[in-house]
Amino acid sequence: MDHRSILLALALVMCLTMLQHPASAKSSNDTEWLTPLNVTLHWGEQVEISGYTITAQDFSASKPVDTPDDYVMLKVKSNTSRSWGAILALNHSSIPNETILDGVIRLTAQDIVTGNNIPTPYATIQVAIANIPHINKPVPWIHNVIRIKRLPADEANIDERVYIWTEVVNLKDIPLENICINETLPDGFIADPEVDHTNWTFRLNPREKKSFGYSIRALRPGTFLIPGMKLSIEHNGVFHLMQTNDSEIVIHGPYIDVKKSFFYKDMGEEGLLNVTLSVNNTGDRAAYVNLTDRIPESCQLIAGNLSRGQVMQPSDAWELKYSLLLRSTENVIIPGANVRFVDSRKYSDTFESASHVLKIEESVIEEALSDEELLMEDVVQDNDANTLEKAAEDKKGHDKINSISSLKKSLINLVERAIGWRM
Repeated sequence: MDHRSILLALALVMCLTMLQHPASAKSSNDTEWLTPLNVTLHWGEQVEISGYTITAQDFSASKPVDTPDDYVMLKVKSNTSRSWGAILALNHSSIPNETILDGVIRLTAQDIVTGNNIPTPYATIQVAIANIPHINKPVPWIHNVIRIKRLPADEANIDERVYIWTEVVNLKDIPLENICINETLPDGFIADPEVDHTNWTFRLNPREKKSFGYSIRALRPGTFLIPGMKLSIEHNGVFHLMQTNDSEIVIHGPYIDVKKSFFYKDMGEEGLLNVTLSVNNTGDRAAYVNLTDRIPESCQLIAGNLSRGQVMQPSDAWELKYSLLLRSTENVIIPGANVRFVDSRKYSDTFESASHVLKIEESVIEEALSDEELLMEDVVQDNDANTLEKAAEDKKGHDKINSISSLKKSLINLVERAIGWRM
């Protein structure tokens, strides 16, 4: 076979191979994507594509001019009540320009425009849907008989009630008995006082629908998971179960955290107590914070301030420091600080930070020394020989001291009187 025949044979093999394996646009994980669609979303706008609702929820802060590292925050919700969040940027060091959600929808940022010179920020997003063949699976009996529509809130302010509603519909012409709904209270929330339960047992007449709901309140700002609702029914001796998807909720508001630390230095009869209060706003809203600390009765303020008030933006932090002169040899209770804050919506709260106990170890007195010897040693260190004699005479006639506390009081009285004699 000559050289030309060999080349023709190779070309034929390549053509046959391409016919058997046609080229297709696939990502690194071999997912085949349908033709993408470019959509432009202004702030707050949304679009629905193939059962997914895409909302431009927020943008990076506007600046005098458009910058290349702007980003857009998207919220994506499926027609099965599942939801996701995504942040996309074009030239950002830590934010990608593309993301794949649910393994089905691909979002790619094409253009992001902000700035103070435009009415509202906007972004152009390329949306592609995966070409995944649908496999017909048998539908469970309960899905043909009961339809559930659940309406959990997706965001709220910290001082607002969050309502969660569920609607149950009987799709058949048969009565349904002993339907049970079980709702789980989300972590980070408390039920309103009038809510005594989140479980219901009921019946549905043919084609009837009923609604159930309850309200909760958040304990602090943040993003929380609302567990899906569980429905169960026993029909003709068979137990059927249905469960909705979990959903997320964002709670907005300030959250002021105050921590107190201190350092004690013993200086003999007195001690120096340095106190630091660290204040942080870990919420996502600004608030005016007023802090006033309290000191123990046995302390005297010698440096710094006990109060401070200022506006705290989200993630702001500051410290309040002061020094105390402590005149105590016993354990000292350091009270908590009083904190009050109010945000722009007039939501306010007042609380007291944690209290602490400062443990001061007493001096160890040797049992071999008598009470009179202890008195003499203490007076000798502070007075001359004449004062010592007068102190010893004054001690005569007094009852014997039987405790460390009474001994200290007697020592102090004797020293004060001895100093008065010298003057």
